[in-house]
Amino acid sequence: MAIAALCGAACAAWFPATSGARDQKSVCGPAAAQTVAANRTARIYRELTGNGQLGRLWAYSGCAAGSARSQLLAGGVISLPGKRVYGCAGRGCRLIEVIRLVGADVGFIVEHHGLDTVDGTLTVRDLADDRGLHTVQAHTVIGYGERLITYVIAPSGNIAWATDTTSPGPQGNFRHIGTIRRAIGQTVTTLDSGSNVRPGSLRRRGDTAEWIDGGRQQAAPLP
Repeated sequence: MAIAALCGAACAAWFPATSGARDQKSVCGPAAAQTVAANRTARIYRELTGNGQLGRLWAYSGCAAGSARSQLLAGGVISLPGKRVYGCAGRGCRLIEVIRLVGADVGFIVEHHGLDTVDGTLTVRDLADDRGLHTVQAHTVIGYGERLITYVIAPSGNIAWATDTTSPGPQGNFRHIGTIRRAIGQTVTTLDSGSNVRPGSLRRRGDTAEWIDGGRQQAAPLP
Protein backbone atom coordinates (compact mmCIF):
# COMPACT_ATOMS: atom_id res chain seq x y z
CA MET A 1 0.00 0.00 0.00
CA ALA A 2 1.53 3.34 -1.03
CA ILE A 3 0.52 6.96 -0.62
CA ALA A 4 2.22 9.86 -2.34
CA ALA A 5 1.75 13.58 -2.76
CA LEU A 6 -0.13 13.64 -4.78
CA CYS A 7 -25.59 13.83 -15.92
CA GLY A 8 -28.28 13.62 -14.59
CA ALA A 9 -30.03 10.78 -12.77
CA ALA A 10 -28.15 8.07 -14.66
CA CYS A 11 -24.73 9.42 -13.67
CA ALA A 12 -25.87 9.87 -10.07
CA ALA A 13 -26.78 6.19 -9.94
CA TRP A 14 -23.54 5.10 -11.59
CA PHE A 15 -21.19 7.04 -9.34
CA PRO A 16 -22.60 7.11 -5.79
CA ALA A 17 -21.83 9.73 -3.17
CA THR A 18 -20.89 12.53 -5.53
CA SER A 19 -21.55 15.81 -3.76
CA GLY A 20 -23.00 19.16 -4.65
CA ALA A 21 -26.09 17.92 -6.49
CA ARG A 22 -28.25 20.53 -4.76
CA ASP A 23 -25.68 23.31 -4.77
CA GLN A 24 -25.37 26.03 -7.36
CA LYS A 25 -23.35 24.40 -10.12
CA SER A 26 -19.94 25.72 -11.09
CA VAL A 27 -19.43 27.09 -14.58
CA CYS A 28 -16.30 25.64 -16.17
CA GLY A 29 -15.39 23.15 -18.86
CA PRO A 30 -17.26 22.50 -22.12
CA ALA A 31 -21.00 22.98 -21.85
CA ALA A 32 -21.70 19.99 -24.10
CA ALA A 33 -19.79 17.53 -21.88
CA GLN A 34 -21.73 15.19 -19.60
CA THR A 35 -21.55 16.34 -15.97
CA VAL A 36 -20.71 13.60 -13.46
CA ALA A 37 -20.53 15.79 -10.33
CA ALA A 38 -20.62 19.52 -9.69
CA ASN A 39 -20.80 22.00 -6.83
CA ARG A 40 -20.13 25.70 -6.35
CA THR A 41 -16.38 25.35 -6.69
CA ALA A 42 -15.74 22.60 -9.24
CA ARG A 43 -17.16 20.34 -11.93
CA ILE A 44 -16.34 16.79 -13.03
CA TYR A 45 -17.40 15.81 -16.54
CA ARG A 46 -16.81 13.14 -19.15
CA GLU A 47 -16.55 13.08 -22.94
CA LEU A 48 -16.88 10.18 -25.34
CA THR A 49 -13.59 9.38 -27.07
CA GLY A 50 -14.22 6.10 -28.90
CA ASN A 51 -15.20 2.47 -28.55
CA GLY A 52 -13.37 -0.40 -26.83
CA GLN A 53 -13.84 -4.15 -26.69
CA LEU A 54 -16.33 -3.96 -23.84
CA GLY A 55 -18.04 -0.65 -24.51
CA ARG A 56 -17.63 3.05 -25.05
CA LEU A 57 -14.42 4.79 -24.01
CA TRP A 58 -14.56 8.02 -22.01
CA ALA A 59 -12.21 10.73 -20.84
CA TYR A 60 -12.96 12.17 -17.38
CA SER A 61 -11.86 15.71 -16.60
CA GLY A 62 -12.32 18.30 -13.86
CA CYS A 63 -12.09 22.05 -13.51
CA ALA A 64 -12.39 24.69 -10.81
CA ALA A 65 -15.11 27.32 -11.05
CA GLY A 66 -14.09 30.33 -13.07
CA SER A 67 -11.07 28.57 -14.55
CA ALA A 68 -10.58 28.24 -18.28
CA ARG A 69 -8.31 25.22 -17.76
CA SER A 70 -9.49 21.65 -17.33
CA GLN A 71 -7.45 18.77 -15.89
CA LEU A 72 -7.61 15.29 -17.39
CA LEU A 73 -8.33 12.83 -14.58
CA ALA A 74 -8.50 9.55 -16.50
CA GLY A 75 -8.67 8.69 -20.19
CA GLY A 76 -9.58 5.59 -22.13
CA VAL A 77 -11.90 4.21 -19.45
CA ILE A 78 -15.16 2.32 -19.79
CA SER A 79 -18.14 2.66 -17.50
CA LEU A 80 -19.48 -0.60 -16.12
CA PRO A 81 -20.85 0.49 -12.74
CA GLY A 82 -20.71 -2.12 -10.03
CA LYS A 83 -18.99 -4.75 -12.18
CA ARG A 84 -15.58 -6.40 -11.83
CA VAL A 85 -14.12 -7.67 -15.09
CA TYR A 86 -11.55 -10.45 -15.38
CA GLY A 87 -10.14 -11.89 -18.58
CA CYS A 88 -9.96 -8.61 -20.52
CA ALA A 89 -8.37 -9.49 -23.85
CA GLY A 90 -5.29 -7.86 -25.31
CA ARG A 91 -4.05 -4.90 -23.31
CA GLY A 92 -6.89 -5.17 -20.82
CA CYS A 93 -9.43 -2.53 -19.90
CA ARG A 94 -9.75 0.38 -17.48
CA LEU A 95 -12.75 1.18 -15.29
CA ILE A 96 -13.42 4.33 -13.27
CA GLU A 97 -15.48 4.10 -10.09
CA VAL A 98 -16.49 5.93 -6.90
CA ILE A 99 -16.07 9.53 -8.03
CA ARG A 100 -16.44 12.02 -5.16
CA LEU A 101 -16.26 15.80 -5.21
CA VAL A 102 -15.81 17.76 -1.96
CA GLY A 103 -15.22 21.44 -2.55
CA ALA A 104 -12.49 21.57 -5.19
CA ASP A 105 -11.05 18.18 -4.15
CA VAL A 106 -11.95 15.26 -6.40
CA GLY A 107 -11.34 11.60 -5.69
CA PHE A 108 -11.74 8.63 -8.02
CA ILE A 109 -10.73 4.99 -8.31
CA VAL A 110 -9.37 3.64 -11.60
CA GLU A 111 -8.95 -0.10 -12.05
CA HIS A 112 -6.85 -1.66 -14.80
CA HIS A 113 -8.07 -5.19 -15.51
CA GLY A 114 -5.60 -7.52 -17.17
CA LEU A 115 -5.93 -11.16 -18.11
CA ASP A 116 -5.88 -12.31 -14.46
CA THR A 117 -4.94 -9.19 -12.49
CA VAL A 118 -6.60 -6.02 -11.25
CA ASP A 119 -4.53 -2.96 -10.36
CA GLY A 120 -6.51 -0.28 -8.57
CA THR A 121 -5.49 3.31 -7.88
CA LEU A 122 -7.30 5.83 -5.71
CA THR A 123 -6.33 9.39 -6.66
CA VAL A 124 -7.31 12.60 -4.87
CA ARG A 125 -6.58 15.94 -6.55
CA ASP A 126 -7.10 19.59 -5.68
CA LEU A 127 -8.60 21.11 -8.83
CA ALA A 128 -8.19 24.69 -7.59
CA ASP A 129 -4.43 24.37 -7.14
CA ASP A 130 -3.90 21.70 -9.83
CA ARG A 131 -2.00 19.37 -7.50
CA GLY A 132 -2.16 15.80 -6.29
CA LEU A 133 -3.09 15.19 -2.66
CA HIS A 134 -3.09 11.40 -2.31
CA THR A 135 -2.43 8.25 -4.31
CA VAL A 136 -3.30 4.82 -2.93
CA GLN A 137 -2.71 1.57 -4.83
CA ALA A 138 -3.91 -2.02 -4.51
CA HIS A 139 -3.32 -5.22 -6.49
CA THR A 140 -5.06 -8.57 -6.97
CA VAL A 141 -4.07 -11.68 -8.93
CA ILE A 142 -6.80 -14.16 -9.88
CA GLY A 143 -8.98 -12.82 -7.09
CA TYR A 144 -6.31 -12.91 -4.36
CA GLY A 145 -4.85 -9.72 -2.94
CA GLU A 146 -6.12 -6.29 -1.95
CA ARG A 147 -8.97 -4.36 -3.55
CA LEU A 148 -9.92 -0.74 -3.00
CA ILE A 149 -13.58 -0.68 -1.97
CA THR A 150 -14.48 2.91 -1.07
CA TYR A 151 -13.15 6.09 0.55
CA VAL A 152 -14.24 9.43 2.02
CA ILE A 153 -12.75 12.91 1.70
CA ALA A 154 -12.85 15.56 4.42
CA PRO A 155 -13.13 19.26 3.45
CA SER A 156 -9.47 19.56 4.51
CA GLY A 157 -8.44 17.05 1.84
CA ASN A 158 -7.62 14.33 4.38
CA ILE A 159 -9.01 10.90 3.49
CA ALA A 160 -10.00 7.54 4.89
CA TRP A 161 -10.32 4.47 2.70
CA ALA A 162 -11.39 0.84 2.94
CA THR A 163 -9.89 -2.26 1.35
CA ASP A 164 -10.78 -5.93 1.18
CA THR A 165 -7.90 -8.43 1.22
CA THR A 166 -8.68 -11.92 -0.07
CA SER A 167 -6.51 -14.93 0.73
CA PRO A 168 -6.94 -18.73 0.57
CA GLY A 169 -9.02 -20.13 3.41
CA PRO A 170 -9.88 -23.61 4.71
CA GLN A 171 -11.46 -26.16 2.38
CA GLY A 172 -10.89 -23.98 -0.66
CA ASN A 173 -12.89 -21.04 0.67
CA PHE A 174 -11.85 -17.39 0.51
CA ARG A 175 -10.73 -15.53 3.61
CA HIS A 176 -11.61 -11.81 3.65
CA ILE A 177 -10.00 -9.14 5.80
CA GLY A 178 -11.46 -5.64 5.78
CA THR A 179 -9.14 -2.74 6.59
CA ILE A 180 -9.84 0.94 7.25
CA ARG A 181 -6.95 3.40 6.86
CA ARG A 182 -6.65 7.16 7.23
CA ALA A 183 -4.28 9.78 5.80
CA ILE A 184 -3.88 13.05 7.70
CA GLY A 185 -1.64 14.97 5.37
CA GLN A 186 0.98 12.39 4.44
CA THR A 187 0.73 10.46 7.72
CA VAL A 188 -1.03 7.12 7.19
CA THR A 189 -2.49 5.04 10.03
CA THR A 190 -4.53 1.85 10.14
CA LEU A 191 -7.76 2.46 12.04
CA ASP A 192 -9.19 -1.07 12.02
CA SER A 193 -8.63 -4.45 10.37
CA GLY A 194 -10.21 -7.88 10.64
CA SER A 195 -12.63 -10.41 9.24
CA ASN A 196 -15.60 -8.59 10.81
CA VAL A 197 -14.79 -5.19 9.34
CA ARG A 198 -17.25 -4.23 6.60
CA PRO A 199 -15.27 -2.17 4.05
CA GLY A 200 -18.37 -0.98 2.23
CA SER A 201 -19.77 0.59 5.40
CA LEU A 202 -17.21 3.43 5.50
CA ARG A 203 -18.91 6.83 5.66
CA ARG A 204 -18.06 10.38 6.69
CA ARG A 205 -20.16 12.33 9.16
CA GLY A 206 -18.81 15.85 9.58
CA ASP A 207 -15.18 15.52 10.65
CA THR A 208 -15.55 11.85 11.59
CA ALA A 209 -15.04 8.64 9.61
CA GLU A 210 -17.48 5.86 10.55
CA TRP A 211 -17.62 2.15 9.70
CA ILE A 212 -18.99 -1.18 10.99
CA ASP A 213 -16.91 -3.85 12.73
CA GLY A 214 -18.68 -6.91 14.12
CA GLY A 215 -22.06 -5.24 13.81
CA ARG A 216 -20.97 -2.22 15.86
CA GLN A 217 -20.30 1.27 14.58
CA GLN A 218 -16.74 2.49 14.93
CA ALA A 219 -15.48 6.04 14.45
CA ALA A 220 -12.27 8.04 14.17
CA PRO A 221 -11.55 11.75 13.64
CA LEU A 222 -11.01 12.89 10.07
CA PRO A 223 -10.07 16.55 10.52
